[in-house]
Amino acid sequence: MLRARLLRGYFDRVYNPLYDASTGRLTRYRQAQERVAAILDARGSHNVLCVGLGTGNELKHLFARAPGVRIVGVDYSPNALRLAARRSHSSSRSSLLLMDAHTLAFRDGCFDRVLSYHLTDFLPAPLAATEEMLRVLRPGGRFVMSFPSETEGLGLGIALFRQGFENPSTGNQARRLRGALAAMLAGLLYSPLMLRRVPAPMSQSALGELLRPLGVSDLSIETDPVYRDHIVTGTKLGGQQ
Repeated sequence: MLRARLLRGYFDRVYNPLYDASTGRLTRYRQAQERVAAILDARGSHNVLCVGLGTGNELKHLFARAPGVRIVGVDYSPNALRLAARRSHSSSRSSLLLMDAHTLAFRDGCFDRVLSYHLTDFLPAPLAATEEMLRVLRPGGRFVMSFPSETEGLGLGIALFRQGFENPSTGNQARRLRGALAAMLAGLLYSPLMLRRVPAPMSQSALGELLRPLGVSDLSIETDPVYRDHIVTGTKLGGQQ
């Protein structure tokens, strides 16, 4: 219990306030956000649930691809939701709620799409949260979730730092320096989180064996080499997309 309170306090007071000035500035991170929004394939007036919204970086990418979508974003950090509110495209098309991913306060099958990026490795019971996210997804609905592919450690910090220097956006030296500084700050932010209990990483085949019995099909898994996440896409059985 004490560990959980300390972790939540760190997210509220340190991690989330500095996130957009560090990880959020990395080109590779923005590309990853664009990628998950693309493969989620939200269309028209779909209802989209973002679990573990954080500071809301997903919002702009989802609204850019489908301006008519309605988004519900949930997070366990009040401060994250306050920061995410600044990115809310329209109060009539988005709502941000304080909620635990393990017990989502929604009826079964009420969302057309579910997105959860870079969350499960922070959860004490990732399988229970995954089952909850699938419960609220309608039959035939599409989901995108990420799961850790490797344990965190020095390798992640090195990857972030290298990625800051390899910013492909420009040859401008000042921007490259800003990218490197953002990467260094991101590494510092992640360092205390390495002390938490983390779920065991899984291979792609193990993830498939875990998810298929939960009633999903059309599974596709790709792995991000920098953030060390498996990006899992699939469809809930029992309906049309």
